[in-house]
Amino acid sequence: MAIISFDKEAIVEYVPAYGGNRDSEDPCVVRLKFVPYSKVQHYARILSAKTKGNADNLKISEAAHEVQRKQFIGSVESISNYYIGSKEVTEPSEFYDTADTDLVLEIIRAMESQSKLLEGQRKN
Repeated sequence: MAIISFDKEAIVEYVPAYGGNRDSEDPCVVRLKFVPYSKVQHYARILSAKTKGNADNLKISEAAHEVQRKQFIGSVESISNYYIGSKEVTEPSEFYDTADTDLVLEIIRAMESQSKLLEGQRKN
């Protein structure tokens, strides 16, 4: 059986499972790009360079957060049906800054894993 991957420039509509979202009539949808292993390694090298010679756990954690945020914002095109109160949030940066940790981590795992991305890919 052949393995067929996502084009790194293709936009995939991903429906997170978080909070029963996939079972919703009008689910939250995240439009994102697949992040291949080479790109994951690129972000790891950035983190390594930022933390080289640093033993301060707080600074290392802050650098990791900064690199993860950069990856998220660079890979997520837009979000729909995500609200803070009555205001819909569509920008990746605002979503990243306000969404629950488990939801953000689910999306990051999906963008880095072809099988997870396929599981949540929006069916038309």
